Amino acid sequence: MNSTGALETARTAHAASSEQMPRLRRYVTLGGSWGAWLFDALDATVFGFVILAVSHTFSASLADVVSTVAWFLLATGIGGFFLGNISDKIGRKRTLLISVLTYGTGTLLCGFAHSIAELNVYRFAVGIGVGGLWSAAVALVSEIWPASGRAKAIAVMQTGWSGGSLLAAIFAWTLLDASNPDSWRRLFVLSAVPAYVIAVFIFFFVKESPVWLANREFLKNNAGKANLLQIFQPEYRRTTLLALTISILGMYGYWIITTFTPTYLQSILHVRIDQAPVFLVWTGIGATLGYLAYGSLAERFGRRAAFAGFFIGIAIAVPMFAYGATMIPLANGKLEFNAHNIAIIGALSALLGFFTGYFSGFGAWYAELFPTSIRSTAAGFCFNFGRVGAIAGIKLVPALIPLIGFTTTYCIASIAYVTAALLVFTLRETQGVQLTSGN
Repeated sequence: MNSTGALETARTAHAASSEQMPRLRRYVTLGGSWGAWLFDALDATVFGFVILAVSHTFSASLADVVSTVAWFLLATGIGGFFLGNISDKIGRKRTLLISVLTYGTGTLLCGFAHSIAELNVYRFAVGIGVGGLWSAAVALVSEIWPASGRAKAIAVMQTGWSGGSLLAAIFAWTLLDASNPDSWRRLFVLSAVPAYVIAVFIFFFVKESPVWLANREFLKNNAGKANLLQIFQPEYRRTTLLALTISILGMYGYWIITTFTPTYLQSILHVRIDQAPVFLVWTGIGATLGYLAYGSLAERFGRRAAFAGFFIGIAIAVPMFAYGATMIPLANGKLEFNAHNIAIIGALSALLGFFTGYFSGFGAWYAELFPTSIRSTAAGFCFNFGRVGAIAGIKLVPALIPLIGFTTTYCIASIAYVTAALLVFTLRETQGVQLTSGN
């Protein structure tokens, strides 16, 4: 048998062993990854509910507080890249633990910040953990799941993000006090607690990826070749840059929505700080349904078609939400908090959330585009540095609001989404690809 045949035989054997992995072990690992991603999202998105409160506490401008979000996004890119590379070297499980403890501790410290500069440091730490978590979790879940259900498994894991965002809204709704501008500190402290609980679960119950374990000999023999820049070698460069561009466009729109929707509702409809989270609950519910729907559609129609459909959907949903909100009549300059108004904004919020379901696609597609030895590094870089690109969007918003208004500025996200919908067809379709330890 020639070397090519031997390699194919090894790959087939490994694929078969992955198919035969005990179902309980798969689901426990998926559950641990889901929980880590859930509390990752809680700690990542809770800041959006306290921007104005933080501004008041430190007597800072909106632009100054938005800079804290920019530092967070920059950190997610750095964390995704470097911790993704660490995940390829020391394993997925260990990196999960490092990431969870990093974002949990960073969130805890936010509650004790004495200045914007100090808050920037702590949110930067949160970003490092958030970026690293996604890189390791996606690689782990992708490697333990058969090709026939991989997109659905990643979609289930991705519901942790909508669940965490929903949890952030619930925490904000119950813990923020309109009469106490400093109540945001308590919100951060209590939001950190679940991270330590899931870290204990991962330590005792989540097992390492068998694909990564089988690949350790390759890593050992090629240690001298392994480096952070390997994803830019000629055979990977085009895929890396295109995947990164799609992430940037998707993140650009998403982080405008995530960062400024609570502020938008407070500024345009003049709802109280403890009322805005009510509408974000609906966004979380819609997102959960969207994540699951994306997984099924990606398995049936392919990764690219599903991505394009969701990108176009959210490009339409953004102006529907923004302009729909402005059409609701105000009572004494404020939104009347009645069942009719809550239902209208809630439905628009749920539609907006549903089409963020495209986030389910990044994990499976990016994992399938790269080999095991660089999978976490490449996927982590392409996905998380997309958030770094989104910094331009959130920094641009405060500058554009005085010029063209909050509503029009908010809707700029749609342009990025339409462009992303076109670009997905420049990458290859990977539906049905088997992930093995072969490189």
